[in-house]
Amino acid sequence: MASESSAPATAAPAAPQTYSTDPALYIYTSLTAGSSHIVTATSRLETILRANRVPFKAIDIAVDEKARMLWGRRAGKDASGRQRKIPGLVQEGLVLGDLVEIEEWNEYGELKQHVQIYYDDFTIPSKSAAPPPIVQKPVTTSKPALPPVAPQNLVKATTPAPQHPASLPIRSIVEEAAQKAKKNQLNALRSKAAAASAKVQENEGKESKKEETPAGFQSPTSTGWKSSGDKTIETTIQSPTTTSWKGSLPKDVDPPVTNVHGSPIERVSKEEIEAVEKAEAIKEESSEEEEEESSENDKKLEEKK
Repeated sequence: MASESSAPATAAPAAPQTYSTDPALYIYTSLTAGSSHIVTATSRLETILRANRVPFKAIDIAVDEKARMLWGRRAGKDASGRQRKIPGLVQEGLVLGDLVEIEEWNEYGELKQHVQIYYDDFTIPSKSAAPPPIVQKPVTTSKPALPPVAPQNLVKATTPAPQHPASLPIRSIVEEAAQKAKKNQLNALRSKAAAASAKVQENEGKESKKEETPAGFQSPTSTGWKSSGDKTIETTIQSPTTTSWKGSLPKDVDPPVTNVHGSPIERVSKEEIEAVEKAEAIKEESSEEEEEESSENDKKLEEKK
């Protein structure tokens, strides 16, 4: 009994918190639904909470079944009978309002009257970034003592005040999702651009190889010949634009005929060929001569009769 009384009493384990008992303020939204209206409304709701320095958490009801069931059961309608829509604020299992109601509270400065300020390690901002509590000083009627005057010859060293964590920029949950999507899209575009650039370079390499004039051939755009690096190769190629041959006469072309059946054939000039053709040409008779000849033939036939 003495040992039992001397043993320290162990505390009972705390019950796990649920959405109905969690005192934190939640934004119920659905960013994975793909609706631009929901994303814009969520960003606006988050901006209002940050401007009023109200800590909050965010839940995507598309992936949280318990949160989706709580919103479906308790969203209900507002005071005017309008059906509430996501995104909305939920605290301790109660739906406080959606964006339309939050906008109205923010306009009249009534937002903090409808929510409870609660910080923990998972709220935005977290507990470590929470502003210090405001301590009200008692009102005194006596005059405060004047601070001592520093001597003029001494320079007071000033040190910059440390920046409070609450004043540090906090990235929005919508901005993080948009940045991830933008990064994935940028990586996809870079890979496509790299593949397209490689394909273009490959095509340009093929075209440059096609445009190169091989050694020993005449250029199709000019009358110049591309010389081969090997001087031992004899190029006997005929020009595609003229009848001239490059180099010596090819071996596969028949040489000119110099004799026929053992008789030599002499070469004559162009003038001699024209003179022979002119001498052997048959003269054409005029129409008058033809008429005279036909009349003479007629007379001869009559005489014979």
